[in-house]
Amino acid sequence: MNGGKDVFAMEVGGSRTSAHSSDKITLVKARGSLVWDDKGHEYIDCTAQAWSNNLGANDPRVVEAAISQLRDMTHIRPNFDSLPRRMLVAKLQEISPGSLNQVGFALHGSLAGEMAMKLAFKNRPGAQNLIVLQDGYHGRSLATLGASWPHPNNPFLPIQPRFTRVPHPYPYRSRLGMDPEVEVQLCLGLLEDTITKGVDGPVAAVMMEPIQGNGGHIEFPRSYYKGVREICDRLGVLLILDEVQTGFGRMGTMWASEYYDVVPDIIVFGKGIGGGFPLAGILADDRLTWFDEGEEALTFGHFPVSLAAGLATIEAIQMDNLCQKAKEAGKYATERLLEMQKRRQLIGDVRCPGLMVSIELVTDREKKTPAQKESQEVYRRGVQLGVLFGESRYAGLGNLIKVKPPLDIERPLLSRALDVLDEVLGAIEKDSK
Repeated sequence: MNGGKDVFAMEVGGSRTSAHSSDKITLVKARGSLVWDDKGHEYIDCTAQAWSNNLGANDPRVVEAAISQLRDMTHIRPNFDSLPRRMLVAKLQEISPGSLNQVGFALHGSLAGEMAMKLAFKNRPGAQNLIVLQDGYHGRSLATLGASWPHPNNPFLPIQPRFTRVPHPYPYRSRLGMDPEVEVQLCLGLLEDTITKGVDGPVAAVMMEPIQGNGGHIEFPRSYYKGVREICDRLGVLLILDEVQTGFGRMGTMWASEYYDVVPDIIVFGKGIGGGFPLAGILADDRLTWFDEGEEALTFGHFPVSLAAGLATIEAIQMDNLCQKAKEAGKYATERLLEMQKRRQLIGDVRCPGLMVSIELVTDREKKTPAQKESQEVYRRGVQLGVLFGESRYAGLGNLIKVKPPLDIERPLLSRALDVLDEVLGAIEKDSK
């Protein structure tokens, strides 16, 4: 699915930071589920700004918590403790699944992912391998980029860590038309074979997203999660769940691990916790040995303003019952999209749960041919009609449209966004005839 030799540069090189750089919007204001650009145009934000504003943009409770902390202290080096850190740790321990009570902080998900990797290797002395899933996404730092789905023309390969990628179930595109449960057993068998016979040396951990975000918004059959946990337990391998996109209410539960009833050894979190401020980290099982002094420290890793904002965000998510609201909004959006699918041939598959909502677009339903250009056109026309839809992958490599606004989006705004999506798909189909 290589879109051309310059694809990677379009994502990271200089000012060429987007597949839509020629149409790049300059945002100047955000409130709730709405954003405004420098020309005064208003948009319904179905991206929640990279799925980070679960609570909605600029929530007054979060802003006030941050301002209050700014008045007291803006920076504390990690050698010292702080009240914001203590309070947020206590809150995370309160809502964490199982016995995941050890907490580490970073300012973005990629470094949190690296922290999880480091802790896994520390707790598996002699291990030399880490297994990830094909189509998985874990960030764009040097290490996490290597753990993510293959990037075309990646210039950093010579200095990246090596990860072993294994196949995963893909219900919409199952191998050879397999029954989904048969494919689950095949993929679990391949995972076990890889751990025992496919790599040189022991495996420290299997790292996976509960739902693959940037790689295609792929949800696995529930039996797959249980199977991976069983294999890891039996073979002495740690399980890391990357919940940067699924945590803090997005699934209709606080954590995806809660939704699938599978408790990992380590959770990576980020995005939705900060209420718009940079914050990420990990939750680790009590039985794991934590880092020794000097092994994991970031100058701004305990940024008190973000920690205060994170505490206010979680409290607001709980107070506003946003897990339930996400479940209800997701149900509404999914029902609308399933009805839309009957009329719009471009919609090959509709995906949820919660407000992790997306559609996979195809040009031929029987062949399931990815509609990549059409997906870019949906984004472009959506902008023109005042809605920002999310996409999968980057630089035109994906064929997914995501509808993942803040969890507290007002129903009329969500309805309007879905109306626009329906209108745009109809127009694109008409133009293609």
